[in-house]
Amino acid sequence: MNSYERVFTALNLGIPDRVPVFEGAIAPKVIEAIIPGGSVEDLAEKYDLDVVYYREAYRYEPVDIQKNYFRDEWGIVMMLGDDAMPSPVENPIKKEEDLRGFSPPDPRAPHRLAKLASAVHRFKGAKPVALGMSDTFAIPWKLRGMSDFLMDLIAEPKFAKKIIDMVVEYNCELVRAAAQIGVDIIRPTDDYAFNTGPMMSPQMWREFFQPGLKKIVEVAHSQGLKVVKHTDGLISELIEPILETGVDAFHPIEPLPGQSLAQFKKRFGNRICLIGNINCKEVLTSESPEVIVEDVRRCLKEGAADGGYMIASSNSIHSRVPPKSFLVYLNAAHALGTYPISL
Repeated sequence: MNSYERVFTALNLGIPDRVPVFEGAIAPKVIEAIIPGGSVEDLAEKYDLDVVYYREAYRYEPVDIQKNYFRDEWGIVMMLGDDAMPSPVENPIKKEEDLRGFSPPDPRAPHRLAKLASAVHRFKGAKPVALGMSDTFAIPWKLRGMSDFLMDLIAEPKFAKKIIDMVVEYNCELVRAAAQIGVDIIRPTDDYAFNTGPMMSPQMWREFFQPGLKKIVEVAHSQGLKVVKHTDGLISELIEPILETGVDAFHPIEPLPGQSLAQFKKRFGNRICLIGNINCKEVLTSESPEVIVEDVRRCLKEGAADGGYMIASSNSIHSRVPPKSFLVYLNAAHALGTYPISL
């Protein structure tokens, strides 16, 4: 099998020739250390990553260069750092009046999916290309600020839903644009939980966020795309309503107290493809090959039986992951992940 066949076999809950490696965000400094001057695409080709992943691209205008503050196309002031995800520091929608006349960015702006278009040209049919994007929560809370937005869900629900609906419409059009350039998978990345549990009750999630995610999934499926839902944290209370949206896979199943890959495999392995669980906080930041290989072995043992599993970090290959440790993980995943799994 090539990577494309391998990944789609796993997404369809089948057994490929080996467990696919599905990494999302990889810190630029890690890529640079492994392939100086290289790209995500070069890394995927040389080290046989099975998916080529890029987030949608935004342009930024400087606000305070000394502090690394830049304004994105939503009007959100972000602090840009070494890792893949910027941090919001100022929110443009202070009150409901600010939403009147507010215009979201153009989802079809030429730069939005330019890197994905390049990856499709290079890998179409050989490796699936995946779009990282928002869904229903991240942009709304960044537009309002986390505490204000969460309060809106209770005190100003109509206002909150207006913001969510605007963002969902943007994301649906982004999915259509991605399908037109040949992207294979979307990975909505909004996080709904802390490491102690969800940020809102399952009932509130169903009311405010499930409809929008379901709409995004339906648009993706209508365009022939698969959907990998990402959310960090202790997410077990929200899994059922997330599955009800029709997503094809779930990522990254953080290894936390009360949450394990083995439990997810037992409960959901016959319903959805599972992705992730390599501990990126302690294990992948270790420089011990033995520790890394043992965690790869654990994930394969807990997740890979009967297919429907792809190995990945429990969040991302962030800037604190030593490049050599990343390569140890990749080599172990390839060497130990061949079916039939024998550990």
